[in-house]
Amino acid sequence: MAPSTRYGTLPGTVVPPPWDPWRRISSAVLAVLAGLALVAAVIAGYAGSLVSNTDRYVATIGPVIQDQAVQDDLSGQISDQITSRMDISSSIQDAVAERSDTRAAQGLASVLGPRIAERTNTLVEQTVSKAVASQAFAAIWTDANRAAHQVLVRAVEDDPGGIASIAENGNVSISTTAMIAEAKSRLLAQGVGVASAIPDDAGQDYTVFSAPGLASAISALDALGRVAALLPWAAFLLAAGAVLLAPAGRRLRSGIIFSLSSAGAALAAVLAIRVIEQGIVNAAGGSAVSPEAAAAVSNAFLGPLSGALRSVLVLALLAVGVLYAAGHPSRWSGWAMRHLRICQACAAALTVLVLFLPGIAAGIVLGVAAVMVAAIIVLEVMARTQQTPASPAAA
Repeated sequence: MAPSTRYGTLPGTVVPPPWDPWRRISSAVLAVLAGLALVAAVIAGYAGSLVSNTDRYVATIGPVIQDQAVQDDLSGQISDQITSRMDISSSIQDAVAERSDTRAAQGLASVLGPRIAERTNTLVEQTVSKAVASQAFAAIWTDANRAAHQVLVRAVEDDPGGIASIAENGNVSISTTAMIAEAKSRLLAQGVGVASAIPDDAGQDYTVFSAPGLASAISALDALGRVAALLPWAAFLLAAGAVLLAPAGRRLRSGIIFSLSSAGAALAAVLAIRVIEQGIVNAAGGSAVSPEAAAAVSNAFLGPLSGALRSVLVLALLAVGVLYAAGHPSRWSGWAMRHLRICQACAAALTVLVLFLPGIAAGIVLGVAAVMVAAIIVLEVMARTQQTPASPAAA
């Protein structure tokens, strides 16, 4: 009697090795970790260069002075600091009292003093506003921020020899002394002699940005900068391990998992940046910095990072589409061959669109263009391969 095959395997059935499920699980875990490491590498690289590289910091914060909201906020604070040093009304009354102490003279001084003070304050505001918009002031702004970043670097390096420190509430500030000196020289040039009463060391701190918890997070930023160079290699090794560990026939799927995890992590990071930016603007409501200026400064710092993460998101989704198409050609090849020229025209149009449409990150442009050009070539090769050569005529 032949042995029963009821609980055995059917003839011709390929039984997967018992370790295949574990390979699939391990491959998926490595792919997810690779995607997270890739996004972490982008964030760490940007943050590390911004914290440790003074030139990168200055290049980021320098153009902010051209923003109208920042100019209005800064000129308002400098004007207040100058006019608080110029008690014009009292100066007029004192000058009149030295010449005549009659009631008529004192009454005239009490009437004219506030009016002259108001006109002078208006002149101060106009002069400071023009000064803030000048190239000379932009150079002062750049130098002040360079000095502020050197203080930040000293704090990161735990150098006690720094001439200043970051506030405990996370405010990173610059001194307005040089800015007030520039405005003072302009006022004196316009004949406002009372401006000579402004001390040479007049000035207060202007908060460039406020990041609560920054002082306590400096060590974390330092550690982030140290691992920034390792994270890309970690992402590469994890992704390679995921592909190599995947069972035969499932390696494209591990690439899809890696791309999806990268896209998900990038999307989560972009949303987190939006929340952080909104928190900075809300926090500015109760500080000396206006919400509009805080929004301009936070966008200068976080905007490039958000753009890089959006590039990762788009490229990862493109990779998902490419890998899925490569793994399932039967689901789209027939339709694409029937509409070959339409598909190629759409791909070419999309390539031209991303090349000439302004405001798109370079990474997105290159990624989309490369995929679309590759799609045009692949479709053309497939179409020519499927063409049947004409049979020779019968003799």
